Amino acid sequence: MFTERYEAHTRKSKKIFERAKKVFAGGVNHNARYYEPYPIFVSRAKAQHIWDEDGNEYTDYWLGHMAHLLGHSPKMVAEALQGQAGRGTHYGMGSKLSVEFGEEIQKTVPCAEAMRLCNTGAEATMYLVRLARAFTGRRTIIKMAGGWHGFNTELNIGVHRPFDRAESAGILAEEQAHVRNVSFNDLEAAQAEVRRSEGDTAAIFLEPVLGAGGCVPAERDYLRGLRELADRTGALLAFDEIITGYRLALGGAQEWYGIEPDLATLGKTAGGGMPLGLVCGRREILALADPTNKTRFVSIGGGTFSENPMTMVAGLATVRYLRSHANQIYPDLKKKGAVLRRRIDEEFGERRVETHTTGLGSLFLTHFGSEPRNAEDAAGEDRRTKVEYALHLMSRGIFVLPGHPCGLSTCHTEKDLDRFVRASGTYERKMAGR
Repeated sequence: MFTERYEAHTRKSKKIFERAKKVFAGGVNHNARYYEPYPIFVSRAKAQHIWDEDGNEYTDYWLGHMAHLLGHSPKMVAEALQGQAGRGTHYGMGSKLSVEFGEEIQKTVPCAEAMRLCNTGAEATMYLVRLARAFTGRRTIIKMAGGWHGFNTELNIGVHRPFDRAESAGILAEEQAHVRNVSFNDLEAAQAEVRRSEGDTAAIFLEPVLGAGGCVPAERDYLRGLRELADRTGALLAFDEIITGYRLALGGAQEWYGIEPDLATLGKTAGGGMPLGLVCGRREILALADPTNKTRFVSIGGGTFSENPMTMVAGLATVRYLRSHANQIYPDLKKKGAVLRRRIDEEFGERRVETHTTGLGSLFLTHFGSEPRNAEDAAGEDRRTKVEYALHLMSRGIFVLPGHPCGLSTCHTEKDLDRFVRASGTYERKMAGR
């Protein structure tokens, strides 16, 4: 029923997908973008809306992998990109723009005493591991089961069940020999792993809100415990804020929780819709990447397109706007997110369907069944239900990516939220009739 209705409205996307499979491996260029029976293909986007090749309009809650806190193509970003295009799209050298952008990051992110820019979040997390090991002289990285830190080899482990193996063929066991997975929100598990490493833990690295692991927020006491554990044992505490940075608060999860890590990675929102990754943290740690360092030099190449001027102007326009409007933007998103999470669960509850919509601030994801505290809990849900719920919402003009976190932008209205809740209620009725 759900698949048939979806296919009836997306015939052009289906044809394009068949063409794409002849060009791209699996027809996609990011694994998350594939879902059954096939993904939509987008023709344009503006504010909180996207349109597919069939002309269907959707209110978008995927928002470019959570990159568009201000919605698609906000005016200040579009104007900045148009103005920069005529002055050069790629310099291959530094510019005043990148210095100004870095200064904006320093003004807003608590731990950002110094930083290095690159092109993707995956690059940033790779560099973070390198810095942590060089600074501490240790090898072990403790990450969380379900934690997704991009495609880099060492951290591409334990994202999906059974959480104890590499996520890809072609990765050698020795390449991940010093990465340990522990359960999220389980302080005792982290403490035990640090003890097992016998003084060899370089960093405890986590997303303050699990992304691929189920949009599960960290408990405040858990993060406090990790901060104390790192301080007591000489390890570094590191946050992957590629999703939460500038989304939970102007200062990201660091501001939300009031806990400052030693290192952090950022991307997505900070880039204003353009490709960006960055690693930031304590100045003494980042100093290892100084090319004049002749002792323990850490090579952070950054990539050909690091500090690309198009990304810099988009990021500058975004971060400056967020900083100047923070007192309006973040309380509003926090309120809307809390109301939406509560109303979705109430809507299902009235129909005697148990759901728990997790998340913080503008992030949310509905789970069918008991409330998850970690990725292991979230992974126990029925995959079919997740996909059917998403396809049902799409048939109602609401775009979510099956099983992935959803987000709000500053463009989403109360009417949009009402519509989301009503559409969720009609899914329950269809479930009962199948």
